[in-house]
Amino acid sequence: MNWDALGAIGEIIGAIAVLATLYYLAKQIKMQNCELEKSNQNVTAQLSLDINTMLINNNDALMRDKEFVQIYQKGISNQLLDEIEAIQFSQYVNRWLALLESVIVAAKAKVMFAGDYDLDFLYGNPYVHRLIATEVGARWLDEEAPLMYSKDFLEKIENFRSSDSIVQEFHSRGTPR
Repeated sequence: MNWDALGAIGEIIGAIAVLATLYYLAKQIKMQNCELEKSNQNVTAQLSLDINTMLINNNDALMRDKEFVQIYQKGISNQLLDEIEAIQFSQYVNRWLALLESVIVAAKAKVMFAGDYDLDFLYGNPYVHRLIATEVGARWLDEEAPLMYSKDFLEKIENFRSSDSIVQEFHSRGTPR
């Protein structure tokens, strides 16, 4: 056999080896993409469970503690709260703002809620704005929230707070809807 024939056979074998390698890499990438998709689904499911747990915990205080229900009713209707009650009510407001921020972060990251919520709806959440429209909630938002939340987050909340009809109605009537 001459050297040209051997060279041609070597090139054919090399081309087959390159094709086999490309096929193997394509299969590996496909398997890796499937695993990544499963991992993303698991993260989304866990995040959803965590947010639902926060929501349940926020409502749990009102469901299980009659004393706190009275504090809540006083706070939401701007009745006088003693120092301890004001702290409890402001921490309740904080819980809701923390939940809202978590949902907004998830929505911005497009990890969950894609298409279900727009950010304007989230930033303008009526229940949270009802809470921060109270005297204790507004004081907490102005004094304590800047120590806990990003400036960007609070500015967007403030934009809705100043234009929110629920807040304006609250201040004009002195009571929530």
